[in-house]
Amino acid sequence: MNQYDNYVCKKVGRIQDLVYSKAKRSNLKKNYIRVKIYAIGLNYIDYLMIKGDYQHKNDIPFVPGTEACGIVVEENCNNKKLINKRVIINAKNSCFSEEAVVNIKNIYLVKNNLSSLKAASFFISALTSYISLVEIAKIKKNQTIIISGASGGIGQASIELAKSKGANIISIVSNNKKRLITKTLGANIVIKNNEDIYGLVMKYTKNKKADIVLDINGLLKDYNLLSCLKWRGKYLIVGFTNNNIAKVKTNYILIKGLQVFGVRAGEYLNRINYKKKASIIKKVFELSKKNICTTKKYKTLSFKNLKKGLELIKDRKSIGKVIIKTKYYKEF
Repeated sequence: MNQYDNYVCKKVGRIQDLVYSKAKRSNLKKNYIRVKIYAIGLNYIDYLMIKGDYQHKNDIPFVPGTEACGIVVEENCNNKKLINKRVIINAKNSCFSEEAVVNIKNIYLVKNNLSSLKAASFFISALTSYISLVEIAKIKKNQTIIISGASGGIGQASIELAKSKGANIISIVSNNKKRLITKTLGANIVIKNNEDIYGLVMKYTKNKKADIVLDINGLLKDYNLLSCLKWRGKYLIVGFTNNNIAKVKTNYILIKGLQVFGVRAGEYLNRINYKKKASIIKKVFELSKKNICTTKKYKTLSFKNLKKGLELIKDRKSIGKVIIKTKYYKEF
């Protein structure tokens, strides 16, 4: 067949404005491949791109979707060995489709230790977690880390990674269901948003405070997480929800000698040399072999219910990852 189904963003704004449509196959450009998609991992940045609020702007119209897993069915890069290989796609667009045409630089070969569901949904979260905690924060054994938005994909990966490094983990969540999940994953203590965060942090740390705050959902807008950091503590901002962007008083940073970092995992990779980039990616996949930073909690939906999955993420009703199965879904 020369046609396949996809979702097209013809104007930025609402999730419901995505158009479910049929696309025709076109000839591949040099260094591009065609992937038959098995599963798609939904991410908050997908919603931001559809809304038009993400820093990267796709030319309209575009097919959204940044993460997926599938099998190579066609290539134009002089590498026939890629045919029938299972791959992860990590790109700025194209994944909300039953077939995706992507540049070869945007794929990673998948080993059989990863299921198609995990392969479609772990990489962005694991990469962000690794760059945040290992590359930037340089987390060490016995340090204490506070993780906001801890029940999401990045949060779950960060709990597992921090645990593997011997750190003490304080997770912050919004409800009891998320509390139970993060506790099961390895958090030493779980605090709800509406509880006395500072008081409970001080109690757990015996008034020593935390070494690192990994703010995944912009909780700083509503709560002064910086007060929970010790002298020379590190605050890492990974993202925001509902445009909850905070203003920070620089004198507070000065007085406490705090270190503040913005985390953009993809941009971080783009700005380092090839050898270092390859090393980071290798280590992320090595973690997956140990079942660390792989997706543990997720919800699966059909391709026709993709917009429903995005709504769950937008409304913060998802736990872990939302994964879409296409009609080609196949497990290994």
